[in-house]
Amino acid sequence: MCDVNVFIVTNGVEEKVLENVDLIEEVAGGMRLVNIFGEERTLSAKMVRYDNSGKRMVFQTI
Repeated sequence: MCDVNVFIVTNGVEEKVLENVDLIEEVAGGMRLVNIFGEERTLSAKMVRYDNSGKRMVFQTI
């Protein structure tokens, strides 16, 4: 599987937001995340790093 875990950095603190993310798309007001179980989150953030081998994507609040 190539699903990633998404983290967000706020004030220098990294926090896991959602696991097994399968879809990431830009929407009005931020980024929409959907995982393999259908759970959704929308972040007001920008992507700062994607690590394929570590299965991690990091966003920063805007």
